[in-house]
Amino acid sequence: MSYESQAALEADYQFQQRARAAAIQQADYFKDDQRADLVALSDGLLRDDAGLSAAFVRLDAAGPGIADKVDAGDGAIDQSLVTDADLLALTQASYPTVAALYFAADGTPL
Repeated sequence: MSYESQAALEADYQFQQRARAAAIQQADYFKDDQRADLVALSDGLLRDDAGLSAAFVRLDAAGPGIADKVDAGDGAIDQSLVTDADLLALTQASYPTVAALYFAADGTPL
C-alpha cells in the first residue's frame, strides 16, 4: 500500500464527493436504526454537521486495498477505480466506527 496514494485519494475532490454521497445515502438508511449512536450520526450527516462526512472520506481512502487499487504507478491516482460497491461496503463497515468517534452509545455527542 502507498500512503502517497491514500493521501492523494483522500484529497481528490471527486472521491470526496462520492464518499460523502455514500455516507448520506447510508444515513438515510440508518436514521431509523435502533442504535442511538447510529441514529445521531445519521441525523448529523443529513444536517451536514461539520466533520462527519470528512471522517468517512478518511476511512474510505484508508480502506483495505483501496490505495493500491487507485495507484497508477507513476505518482498519480485514478479515483474512478473505486467502484460504488466499494464505497458502499467501506461506508457500511465504518459507520459504527464513525458513530463511536462522535457519539456515546445513547446518542449524546462526545
